[in-house]
Amino acid sequence: MRTSTVVTAALLTASLGPLAACTSQPDPVQGRITDPARGTSVNAQAGDLRLLATRIDAPEDRKLLGGSNTGLFTTLANDGAAADRLVAVSTVYARQVVMRQGTDGAESPVQVDVPAAGVVSLQYPGGLHLEMVDLKVDVRAGRLLPVTFRFEKAGSVTVNVFVDGFGLPTVSPVSPVSPVAPATS
Repeated sequence: MRTSTVVTAALLTASLGPLAACTSQPDPVQGRITDPARGTSVNAQAGDLRLLATRIDAPEDRKLLGGSNTGLFTTLANDGAAADRLVAVSTVYARQVVMRQGTDGAESPVQVDVPAAGVVSLQYPGGLHLEMVDLKVDVRAGRLLPVTFRFEKAGSVTVNVFVDGFGLPTVSPVSPVSPVAPATS
């Protein structure tokens, strides 16, 4: 009788072990989303808005020269029930941060609508993205630059953004909303 109890207990433990292991494993996708540092990019949050895979591009020689412009890339995800808007981006290392459509598009003020429960990708140089204009100093790849993102409702968040990423792939959720550059006068 004692042997059958031990065998039953062993079988029960063996069958529940894999089940417990399955339920205790972290979700790798969620882990990548919530991890604030992701190699050459960072994540941050302001209220219900998340900035994902935020990075500053460096050229092939890995040095940004004072007076030059460079891309600032991010994805905005709104976890809230109300829409919000990115209304300004700034850093002490550049004269200004603007919106640009493609590599040769006109500069425009930062105005990015982020719908409730929506995602807007500003990740690609050929599309709508942010650009740091007229860098004030030479900046080498591998540094962190403080950049402040200001939202209409969620407020401001300052993020130390990695300078790097030129030619590196990024993970960006598919955007159900196409960001539209504001009309210029």
